[in-house]
Amino acid sequence: MKTCRSLLFTLTLSICVNTLFAQTQASHTDSLMRSGIALTDAGKFTEAIAKYDEVLRAMPGAKPVLYEKATTLTAMGKYDDAIAIFEKLLADTKTPNIYAGIGDAYDMKGDYQTASNYYLKGIAQWPKDRNLWFNLSVCYTRQKKYPQAQGAAAEAIKADPRHFTSYRNYAIAAYLQGRNAEALLGLSNYLVFPMPPNQSAGARQILRQILRASPKPDAEPIAKLQQETIANAVGAATVGKENLKPIDSLNLQLTAVYKAIKAQEDQYGSPFFSKYFGNYFGDIATSNYMDVFTHVVAISLSPQENLAWLKGRLDDVKSFNQWLASQKRVME
Repeated sequence: MKTCRSLLFTLTLSICVNTLFAQTQASHTDSLMRSGIALTDAGKFTEAIAKYDEVLRAMPGAKPVLYEKATTLTAMGKYDDAIAIFEKLLADTKTPNIYAGIGDAYDMKGDYQTASNYYLKGIAQWPKDRNLWFNLSVCYTRQKKYPQAQGAAAEAIKADPRHFTSYRNYAIAAYLQGRNAEALLGLSNYLVFPMPPNQSAGARQILRQILRASPKPDAEPIAKLQQETIANAVGAATVGKENLKPIDSLNLQLTAVYKAIKAQEDQYGSPFFSKYFGNYFGDIATSNYMDVFTHVVAISLSPQENLAWLKGRLDDVKSFNQWLASQKRVME
């Protein structure tokens, strides 16, 4: 009986020690992973890789660790090393993030066709994945395939209407085709999102260039129609009005342009644009909130003045946000 008790005690002690060791090891590797991700986010890639490798020595083949290591290698410019890991992961497990990761590595390497192929393979399985569509849009833009880039950005918006960078991609791709109405409303939507002025300054500058642009006689028909629509609306908005403040002039111009674009319905050949953008901004133009909207759009043009104006009308800003949230936007 004494021997049985001794054996039982030994087994129990062994189980406790093994359990405690496993828990301690798991806690240690979790800590290493968190440290690695934090180092990657801080741009300390070499130190991050060292953390991931330490975890992999304890947990060989751990897929989350391999994924983080591969994305970090991509950030370091070690594209072939990253691709080798992503291919290993894809051979065993297929997820949208892995397709996006290997696509990014090829994209950054400059092999745009292979990158596009991987994004499209992922999209074939996950057609509503915003990240794949967004990355494909960036890749098409780098290839100067602007219609495809705009289309991919539109799909990213449909998948996630809160992803503000997709609106910027959509707008830039449209602008590079001369499709200024689509670019203007894409930028207008992008600028509604809260962000530091330095992140939105470039978008506001392009918006101003669009409002000042003259139609190009050699533009393709739809682009020419959009350019003429904006030029005519801008001209009519301020004719005969003198000594306008820049913000008041911008308000009149945007109001006129939004109304003119909505009035053209689907003449641009894109039901998505007409319904999701055209109707929405046309409704803003006829609302009581254009002053608020224009000051939001113009923040980076004159930050102190416009922020002070908005802070002095917090009730109007709140009402505008509530109104925006109540609007039902149609995708198709």
